[in-house]
Amino acid sequence: MNNKLPLLTDEQITQFREDGFLVVENLLDEELVNRLINRFEPIFSGEFETGIYPDDLTWNPNSGIPNSTRQVVGVWRSDLTCASVVLSEKLGQMTSMLGGWNGARFLGDSIYLKPYGASETVLHQDLIYPFYPFYHQPLEFVGCWIALSDAIPGASTIEYVKGSHRWLSTDNGPVYYVPGEGYLWYMEQAAKQAGVEHPEVSQIQLKPGSCTFHHCRVWHGSGRNVMPNTIRRCLAFAHIPAESRFRSTGEESYIPNSFHAGRYKRYGDDSIDESFFPIVWRQDGYRSSFLADYCDDALAKTATFIGG
Repeated sequence: MNNKLPLLTDEQITQFREDGFLVVENLLDEELVNRLINRFEPIFSGEFETGIYPDDLTWNPNSGIPNSTRQVVGVWRSDLTCASVVLSEKLGQMTSMLGGWNGARFLGDSIYLKPYGASETVLHQDLIYPFYPFYHQPLEFVGCWIALSDAIPGASTIEYVKGSHRWLSTDNGPVYYVPGEGYLWYMEQAAKQAGVEHPEVSQIQLKPGSCTFHHCRVWHGSGRNVMPNTIRRCLAFAHIPAESRFRSTGEESYIPNSFHAGRYKRYGDDSIDESFFPIVWRQDGYRSSFLADYCDDALAKTATFIGG
Protein backbone atom coordinates (compact mmCIF):
# COMPACT_ATOMS: atom_id res chain seq x y z
CA MET A 1 0.00 0.00 0.00
CA ASN A 2 1.25 3.46 -0.87
CA ASN A 3 1.53 5.37 2.43
CA LYS A 4 2.09 8.73 0.75
CA LEU A 5 -1.42 9.24 -0.56
CA PRO A 6 -2.73 12.80 -0.89
CA LEU A 7 -5.07 14.17 1.73
CA LEU A 8 -7.98 16.52 1.29
CA THR A 9 -8.78 18.89 4.10
CA ASP A 10 -11.97 18.64 6.14
CA GLU A 11 -12.93 22.02 4.65
CA GLN A 12 -12.59 20.69 1.10
CA ILE A 13 -14.69 17.61 1.87
CA THR A 14 -17.36 19.80 3.48
CA GLN A 15 -17.33 22.12 0.46
CA PHE A 16 -17.77 19.15 -1.89
CA ARG A 17 -20.75 17.90 0.08
CA GLU A 18 -22.32 21.37 0.27
CA ASP A 19 -21.72 22.51 -3.32
CA GLY A 20 -21.70 19.15 -5.12
CA PHE A 21 -18.27 19.83 -6.64
CA LEU A 22 -14.73 20.74 -5.63
CA VAL A 23 -11.89 22.42 -7.54
CA VAL A 24 -8.40 20.98 -6.97
CA GLU A 25 -5.52 22.95 -8.49
CA ASN A 26 -2.37 21.45 -10.01
CA LEU A 27 -3.37 17.80 -9.82
CA LEU A 28 -1.13 16.91 -12.79
CA ASP A 29 2.22 18.49 -13.62
CA GLU A 30 3.01 20.11 -16.96
CA GLU A 31 5.04 17.17 -18.27
CA LEU A 32 2.18 14.72 -17.67
CA VAL A 33 -0.36 17.09 -19.21
CA ASN A 34 1.77 17.32 -22.36
CA ARG A 35 2.10 13.54 -22.56
CA LEU A 36 -1.67 13.17 -22.36
CA ILE A 37 -2.26 15.82 -25.03
CA ASN A 38 0.21 14.05 -27.34
CA ARG A 39 -1.92 10.91 -27.10
CA PHE A 40 -5.07 12.61 -28.45
CA GLU A 41 -4.17 12.59 -32.16
CA PRO A 42 -3.26 8.89 -32.39
CA ILE A 43 -6.27 7.85 -30.28
CA PHE A 44 -8.76 9.82 -32.36
CA SER A 45 -7.07 8.46 -35.50
CA GLY A 46 -7.76 4.90 -34.33
CA GLU A 47 -4.22 4.05 -33.26
CA PHE A 48 -4.63 2.19 -29.97
CA GLU A 49 -1.48 1.45 -28.01
CA THR A 50 -2.79 -1.75 -26.42
CA GLY A 51 -4.50 -3.01 -29.58
CA ILE A 52 -7.89 -2.92 -27.82
CA TYR A 53 -10.69 -0.77 -29.23
CA PRO A 54 -12.32 1.60 -26.71
CA ASP A 55 -15.98 1.34 -25.72
CA ASP A 56 -16.95 4.21 -28.00
CA LEU A 57 -15.22 6.50 -30.49
CA THR A 58 -17.44 9.35 -31.68
CA TRP A 59 -15.10 11.00 -34.16
CA ASN A 60 -12.28 10.16 -36.55
CA PRO A 61 -10.49 12.10 -39.32
CA ASN A 62 -12.30 10.23 -42.10
CA SER A 63 -15.89 10.52 -40.91
CA GLY A 64 -15.91 13.29 -38.33
CA ILE A 65 -17.54 16.70 -38.73
CA PRO A 66 -14.68 19.23 -38.36
CA ASN A 67 -16.20 21.40 -35.61
CA SER A 68 -17.99 18.68 -33.67
CA THR A 69 -17.19 17.50 -30.16
CA ARG A 70 -14.87 14.51 -30.17
CA GLN A 71 -15.06 11.86 -27.47
CA VAL A 72 -13.54 8.47 -26.71
CA VAL A 73 -15.13 6.35 -23.95
CA GLY A 74 -13.21 3.57 -22.24
CA VAL A 75 -9.84 4.95 -23.29
CA TRP A 76 -8.02 3.27 -20.37
CA ARG A 77 -8.16 -0.09 -22.14
CA SER A 78 -6.67 1.43 -25.31
CA ASP A 79 -4.00 3.81 -24.03
CA LEU A 80 -1.60 3.30 -21.13
CA THR A 81 -0.81 6.99 -20.58
CA CYS A 82 -4.47 7.76 -19.94
CA ALA A 83 -4.77 4.58 -17.87
CA SER A 84 -1.87 5.65 -15.66
CA VAL A 85 -3.94 8.64 -14.52
CA VAL A 86 -7.50 7.34 -14.23
CA LEU A 87 -6.37 4.16 -12.43
CA SER A 88 -4.15 6.04 -9.98
CA GLU A 89 -4.23 4.86 -6.37
CA LYS A 90 -4.14 8.42 -5.12
CA LEU A 91 -7.23 9.45 -7.05
CA GLY A 92 -8.99 6.41 -5.65
CA GLN A 93 -8.34 7.59 -2.13
CA MET A 94 -9.44 11.13 -2.97
CA THR A 95 -12.79 10.01 -4.40
CA SER A 96 -13.26 7.68 -1.41
CA MET A 97 -12.72 10.58 0.98
CA LEU A 98 -15.21 12.73 -0.91
CA GLY A 99 -17.77 9.96 -1.20
CA GLY A 100 -17.32 8.69 2.36
CA TRP A 101 -16.37 5.20 1.11
CA ASN A 102 -13.98 2.49 2.28
CA GLY A 103 -12.59 2.15 -1.22
CA ALA A 104 -13.02 3.14 -4.87
CA ARG A 105 -13.71 1.07 -7.98
CA PHE A 106 -13.08 2.49 -11.45
CA LEU A 107 -16.34 2.84 -13.44
CA GLY A 108 -15.42 4.55 -16.71
CA ASP A 109 -13.52 7.33 -18.47
CA SER A 110 -13.58 9.61 -21.49
CA ILE A 111 -11.35 12.04 -23.31
CA TYR A 112 -12.96 15.05 -24.95
CA LEU A 113 -11.82 17.53 -27.56
CA LYS A 114 -13.99 20.56 -28.35
CA PRO A 115 -12.69 22.74 -31.19
CA TYR A 116 -13.97 26.22 -31.98
CA GLY A 117 -17.64 25.96 -32.91
CA ALA A 118 -18.32 22.75 -30.98
CA SER A 119 -21.82 22.73 -29.54
CA GLU A 120 -23.03 22.79 -25.96
CA THR A 121 -23.27 19.80 -23.65
CA VAL A 122 -26.74 20.03 -22.11
CA LEU A 123 -26.66 20.37 -18.33
CA HIS A 124 -27.48 16.98 -16.84
CA GLN A 125 -27.02 14.64 -13.89
CA ASP A 126 -24.70 11.71 -14.52
CA LEU A 127 -26.92 9.05 -12.96
CA ILE A 128 -29.68 9.68 -15.49
CA TYR A 129 -27.43 10.35 -18.48
CA PRO A 130 -27.15 7.57 -21.10
CA PHE A 131 -23.71 6.30 -20.04
CA TYR A 132 -24.00 5.22 -16.41
CA PRO A 133 -27.72 5.19 -15.48
CA PHE A 134 -28.72 3.05 -12.53
CA TYR A 135 -26.67 0.02 -13.52
CA HIS A 136 -24.89 -0.42 -10.21
CA GLN A 137 -25.74 -0.29 -6.52
CA PRO A 138 -25.37 1.67 -4.34
CA LEU A 139 -26.51 4.43 -6.72
CA GLU A 140 -23.62 6.81 -6.30
CA PHE A 141 -20.29 7.78 -7.76
CA VAL A 142 -17.78 10.61 -7.79
CA GLY A 143 -16.67 12.04 -11.12
CA CYS A 144 -13.45 13.88 -11.94
CA TRP A 145 -12.93 16.33 -14.84
CA ILE A 146 -9.27 17.15 -15.55
CA ALA A 147 -8.47 20.16 -17.73
CA LEU A 148 -5.74 19.52 -20.32
CA SER A 149 -6.05 23.03 -21.78
CA ASP A 150 -7.07 26.35 -20.27
CA ALA A 151 -10.69 25.89 -19.15
CA ILE A 152 -12.29 29.32 -19.42
CA PRO A 153 -15.75 30.80 -20.03
CA GLY A 154 -16.42 31.03 -23.76
CA ALA A 155 -14.27 27.99 -24.55
CA SER A 156 -16.75 25.38 -23.30
CA THR A 157 -15.44 25.08 -19.78
CA ILE A 158 -17.36 22.83 -17.40
CA GLU A 159 -20.26 24.40 -15.51
CA TYR A 160 -21.85 23.27 -12.25
CA VAL A 161 -25.09 24.28 -10.53
CA LYS A 162 -24.11 24.78 -6.92
CA GLY A 163 -26.05 22.63 -4.48
CA SER A 164 -28.16 20.96 -7.17
CA HIS A 165 -27.20 17.45 -5.99
CA ARG A 166 -29.49 18.13 -3.03
CA TRP A 167 -32.56 18.97 -5.12
CA LEU A 168 -35.36 16.53 -4.39
CA SER A 169 -37.42 16.43 -7.61
CA THR A 170 -34.93 16.09 -10.44
CA ASP A 171 -35.44 12.57 -11.83
CA ASN A 172 -36.58 13.57 -15.33
CA GLY A 173 -35.05 10.73 -17.32
CA PRO A 174 -32.22 11.00 -19.88
CA VAL A 175 -31.44 14.56 -20.93
CA TYR A 176 -30.91 15.56 -24.56
CA TYR A 177 -30.75 18.84 -26.47
CA VAL A 178 -34.21 20.22 -27.25
CA PRO A 179 -34.30 22.27 -30.49
CA GLY A 180 -35.24 25.85 -29.75
CA GLU A 181 -34.28 25.61 -26.10
CA GLY A 182 -30.93 26.51 -24.55
CA TYR A 183 -28.55 24.03 -22.98
CA LEU A 184 -29.70 25.16 -19.52
CA TRP A 185 -33.39 24.41 -20.16
CA TYR A 186 -33.63 20.93 -18.60
CA MET A 187 -31.77 22.11 -15.52
CA GLU A 188 -34.04 25.11 -15.16
CA GLN A 189 -37.13 22.88 -15.27
CA ALA A 190 -35.61 20.66 -12.57
CA ALA A 191 -34.83 23.73 -10.47
CA LYS A 192 -38.46 24.84 -10.65
CA GLN A 193 -39.60 21.38 -9.56
CA ALA A 194 -37.22 21.62 -6.60
CA GLY A 195 -38.48 25.09 -5.68
CA VAL A 196 -35.24 26.82 -6.66
CA GLU A 197 -36.06 30.15 -8.30
CA HIS A 198 -32.55 31.25 -9.27
CA PRO A 199 -30.12 28.31 -9.71
CA GLU A 200 -26.49 29.36 -9.34
CA VAL A 201 -24.42 28.26 -12.35
CA SER A 202 -20.64 28.32 -11.82
CA GLN A 203 -18.43 28.47 -14.90
CA ILE A 204 -15.18 26.95 -13.70
CA GLN A 205 -11.79 28.38 -14.66
CA LEU A 206 -8.93 25.88 -14.56
CA LYS A 207 -5.35 25.79 -15.71
CA PRO A 208 -4.12 22.65 -17.51
CA GLY A 209 -3.58 19.92 -14.94
CA SER A 210 -6.16 21.24 -12.48
CA CYS A 211 -9.46 19.44 -11.99
CA THR A 212 -12.90 19.30 -10.48
CA PHE A 213 -14.48 16.44 -8.56
CA HIS A 214 -18.26 16.26 -8.66
CA HIS A 215 -21.18 14.42 -7.09
CA CYS A 216 -23.12 12.15 -9.45
CA ARG A 217 -26.35 14.09 -8.93
CA VAL A 218 -25.04 17.62 -9.38
CA TRP A 219 -26.28 19.31 -12.57
CA HIS A 220 -23.39 20.11 -14.92
CA GLY A 221 -22.48 20.55 -18.58
CA SER A 222 -20.75 23.08 -20.82
CA GLY A 223 -21.50 25.83 -23.29
CA ARG A 224 -20.50 26.17 -26.93
CA ASN A 225 -16.85 26.90 -27.75
CA VAL A 226 -17.10 30.40 -29.22
CA MET A 227 -13.41 31.29 -29.01
CA PRO A 228 -11.55 31.07 -32.37
CA ASN A 229 -8.23 29.20 -32.39
CA THR A 230 -9.11 27.62 -29.04
CA ILE A 231 -9.42 23.88 -28.40
CA ARG A 232 -10.77 22.50 -25.14
CA ARG A 233 -9.26 19.17 -24.09
CA CYS A 234 -10.04 17.20 -20.98
CA LEU A 235 -9.86 13.76 -19.39
CA ALA A 236 -12.78 12.62 -17.24
CA PHE A 237 -13.47 9.53 -15.18
CA ALA A 238 -15.81 8.19 -12.50
CA HIS A 239 -15.31 5.99 -9.44
CA ILE A 240 -17.94 4.03 -7.51
CA PRO A 241 -17.72 2.43 -4.04
CA ALA A 242 -15.41 -0.59 -4.07
CA GLU A 243 -18.15 -2.96 -2.88
CA SER A 244 -20.61 -1.95 -5.64
CA ARG A 245 -22.55 -4.62 -7.50
CA PHE A 246 -24.70 -4.63 -10.62
CA ARG A 247 -28.42 -4.13 -10.12
CA SER A 248 -30.68 -7.03 -10.99
CA THR A 249 -33.19 -6.73 -13.85
CA GLY A 250 -36.14 -6.97 -11.50
CA GLU A 251 -35.08 -4.09 -9.27
CA GLU A 252 -36.95 -0.82 -9.19
CA SER A 253 -35.56 1.91 -11.48
CA TYR A 254 -33.48 -0.60 -13.45
CA ILE A 255 -32.74 0.88 -16.87
CA PRO A 256 -31.66 -1.77 -19.41
CA ASN A 257 -30.10 0.45 -22.09
CA SER A 258 -26.79 1.55 -20.56
CA PHE A 259 -24.49 0.61 -23.40
CA HIS A 260 -21.18 1.10 -21.59
CA ALA A 261 -21.17 -0.25 -18.05
CA GLY A 262 -24.12 -2.52 -18.70
CA ARG A 263 -22.46 -4.46 -21.49
CA TYR A 264 -20.13 -6.09 -18.96
CA LYS A 265 -22.88 -7.56 -16.77
CA ARG A 266 -22.92 -11.38 -16.84
CA TYR A 267 -26.22 -13.22 -17.01
CA GLY A 268 -27.47 -14.22 -13.56
CA ASP A 269 -24.49 -12.62 -11.82
CA ASP A 270 -24.51 -9.23 -10.09
CA SER A 271 -20.78 -9.17 -9.30
CA ILE A 272 -18.66 -6.53 -11.03
CA ASP A 273 -15.61 -7.99 -12.77
CA GLU A 274 -12.37 -6.31 -11.68
CA SER A 275 -10.89 -6.93 -15.14
CA PHE A 276 -13.20 -4.22 -16.47
CA PHE A 277 -13.93 -2.23 -13.30
CA PRO A 278 -10.77 -2.52 -11.16
CA ILE A 279 -10.56 -1.52 -7.52
CA VAL A 280 -8.01 1.31 -7.51
CA TRP A 281 -7.82 1.89 -3.75
CA ARG A 282 -9.25 0.32 -0.63
CA GLN A 283 -8.68 1.23 2.99
CA ASP A 284 -7.28 -2.21 3.86
CA GLY A 285 -4.56 -1.82 1.19
CA TYR A 286 -6.22 -3.94 -1.50
CA ARG A 287 -5.88 -2.91 -5.15
CA SER A 288 -6.76 -5.07 -8.18
CA SER A 289 -3.64 -7.15 -8.72
CA PHE A 290 -3.30 -6.78 -12.49
CA LEU A 291 -2.89 -2.99 -12.26
CA ALA A 292 0.73 -3.26 -11.10
CA ASP A 293 1.68 -4.94 -14.38
CA TYR A 294 -0.78 -3.13 -16.63
CA CYS A 295 0.44 0.46 -16.36
CA ASP A 296 2.42 2.92 -14.26
CA ASP A 297 0.71 5.01 -11.62
CA ALA A 298 1.27 8.53 -12.92
CA LEU A 299 0.52 10.16 -9.57
CA ALA A 300 2.58 7.86 -7.40
CA LYS A 301 5.38 10.38 -6.93
CA THR A 302 3.35 13.57 -6.60
CA ALA A 303 3.02 15.62 -3.43
CA THR A 304 1.52 13.98 -0.36
CA PHE A 305 -0.92 16.83 0.25
CA ILE A 306 -3.30 18.43 -2.20
CA GLY A 307 -5.13 21.48 -0.94
CA GLY A 308 -6.50 24.86 -1.93
